[in-house]
Amino acid sequence: MPRKFFFRSILLMTLLTVAAVSSFGQSTTGTVSMSATVSKFVEINSGGAVTLTGNSGGGVTTDGVANSPLAVAINLGELGPSNTNSFVTASVPLKLRSNAAYVLSMAATVTSSGATASRIVASDVGFGLGTISRTGLGVNAGADTNATSGDPTLAANGSVNGTTGRYEFTAVRSNLNAFSSATTALSGPIIMNAVPRSNTNGLSVPAFFAVKPQFFENGTTTISVTFTVTAP
Repeated sequence: MPRKFFFRSILLMTLLTVAAVSSFGQSTTGTVSMSATVSKFVEINSGGAVTLTGNSGGGVTTDGVANSPLAVAINLGELGPSNTNSFVTASVPLKLRSNAAYVLSMAATVTSSGATASRIVASDVGFGLGTISRTGLGVNAGADTNATSGDPTLAANGSVNGTTGRYEFTAVRSNLNAFSSATTALSGPIIMNAVPRSNTNGLSVPAFFAVKPQFFENGTTTISVTFTVTAP
């Protein structure tokens, strides 16, 4: 009996061990499948406060606020001969961000109350984009193409017409007449690397608007400019 009991004990322990091993060897699996999309994204915001120089009267009615929607209003003041400054110039900082190649276009309208050829017209309003800056954490280095001639007040961008005596902005896309419909002003590659939206860095560039005071026909003038950034 002791020997039989011993063998039975060994057999029972073996069966228990086999059962335990079988239990530990059992497993199940499950899977999770996910998909996502990253769409093209572009935006234009204010790059900061507007600078107005050479003005007689007027001023910045609604200033730019960095990283806020671009909605600036400027009163250029007197543009007739009583303003003896060379130019009345507004510098409007822009900030662009994108996760794709971008195109910045602009469309402008100029409406004057005058009725003669001496009234202020679109070609009398100089325009250009200044130095482009891609700096700061998360901003992608890239080469941008400025389709304007830069600061319209530069000597190379305008002169007095020898026949009419009127000052004219003569360089390529240096005045608002070149932007009577949506026209490309700036383009380039992706602006932002993979960083959170809370990162407020981006591409910065000043937009210059300038008028040379002259013997324009008296009256009032309204200038409306719309910038649009797209990701083709």
